[in-house]
Amino acid sequence: MTSAIRTSLLSISSLRRLAAWTSALGGVALALGVPVSAAQADALQAKIVAAARATPTARYAFRRTLVLDRSGAERKTYVEHFDPRRAPADRWSLVSVDARAPSPKDLASARKTKRGPTPSYAQIAEWFGGAATRTEVKGGVLYRFARLPKGIFKIGSHDASADTQAEALVNTGGAVPFVEHVRMTSNKSFSVMLVASLRSIAVDQRYRLLGDGNAVPSEASSALTGAMMGKAGTMRTSTSYSEFRAIP
Repeated sequence: MTSAIRTSLLSISSLRRLAAWTSALGGVALALGVPVSAAQADALQAKIVAAARATPTARYAFRRTLVLDRSGAERKTYVEHFDPRRAPADRWSLVSVDARAPSPKDLASARKTKRGPTPSYAQIAEWFGGAATRTEVKGGVLYRFARLPKGIFKIGSHDASADTQAEALVNTGGAVPFVEHVRMTSNKSFSVMLVASLRSIAVDQRYRLLGDGNAVPSEASSALTGAMMGKAGTMRTSTSYSEFRAIP
């Protein structure tokens, strides 16, 4: 699951793919690594990891809205629908582009898009059990991770995990504790495909509980700054999830 990120000069197809990956969290082009040992976690972390691993990843149909902003280009908005009952290649369908019905070209591009894993709370389990500092805050517990496990935060062939910090807020106000908000940041510059460079990355993800007690993605955003062929630029994505419907 890799991509050549070219900051401000990415094609719309690549932007959509990147937005899909960042919205999956935890990171840009999130790569699922080996689960972190529970021995590193405190009791609450261990409980969160166990609940995340038990979260069904293909139980719900839902709608996803992607908004993409990049330097020198118009804002683009895509609405997609996910249905786990369909064959894997057809589970994502493009509903609209900039509030209009998708053109044949839009549909062809969507079909060719290589997607990461289905956005799911289950991905929390791949890194949340790592070593962290813990702070009690109003309504929950805030965990700070100085770095992520190897292989979790990859961009193209570059593994930025060791240079990425994370904060995760656990909501403990209800009967079921869950990670409500995650923020990951990396400010170490690196090159991509020899012609592009990234200076900073920030990814935010929020989750919410459904009526059945399962946590699902709610909102996500990412911000990247860098340069392509010496030209500086930024790219921002925002994602929202709605219309979750359990599939019998």
